[in-house]
Amino acid sequence: MSTKYNGNVATTVTNKSRVSGPPESSATALRVAVLRIYRALRIRAEYHVTPSQGSALARIEQSEPVRMGVLANLEGISAASMSKIVDSLVDDGYVARVSDPLDGRASVVQLTTGGRQIIHAIRTASTEALETALASLSESEQSLLRRSLPVLEKVAEVLQVREVV
Repeated sequence: MSTKYNGNVATTVTNKSRVSGPPESSATALRVAVLRIYRALRIRAEYHVTPSQGSALARIEQSEPVRMGVLANLEGISAASMSKIVDSLVDDGYVARVSDPLDGRASVVQLTTGGRQIIHAIRTASTEALETALASLSESEQSLLRRSLPVLEKVAEVLQVREVV
C-alpha cells in the first residue's frame, strides 16, 4: 500500500491498484501509467541516450537516409533543435552525415553500425523488462492486457496524427 499526494488530497493505493479518494480521469490514469512504464524502461536500458536522441535514432532507422529538414518535420521539432540532436548522435558515433545521392549539395543522415547496435540493445533491454513484468501478472490480467492492445494502438495512432496548418 502507498500514498500519493495530488495537490491537497491524499489517495491510497493498495497492491491491487484500487484507489480511494477522488477518481482520476481515464486520460490522466493512462498518462501516468504510460509515463511510469516509460521511465522504468529507460532506467532498465541504462544507455546514455536521451529521449530525444532515442526518438531521432528510431526515426532515422525508419526513414534512412533522411534529410535533416524531413527528420525535424517527422519529429515535430525545429531544424535547429534537430541539428543539435543529430550533432550529438554524430559525436557519439551513432549516425553519420553523408552527401545526398540525389543532390550532392545536400546531406542526409543515416545510422552507423554503432547506432544500429544501440537501438538493438535498448529494444532488447526494454522487451526483456516488459516480459518480466508481464510474467508477474495473472493469466486473466495478461488476457485483459492483450485484448487492450488494439485500443492502445489506436490511441497511439490518433496522437501521432498532426494537424497541417
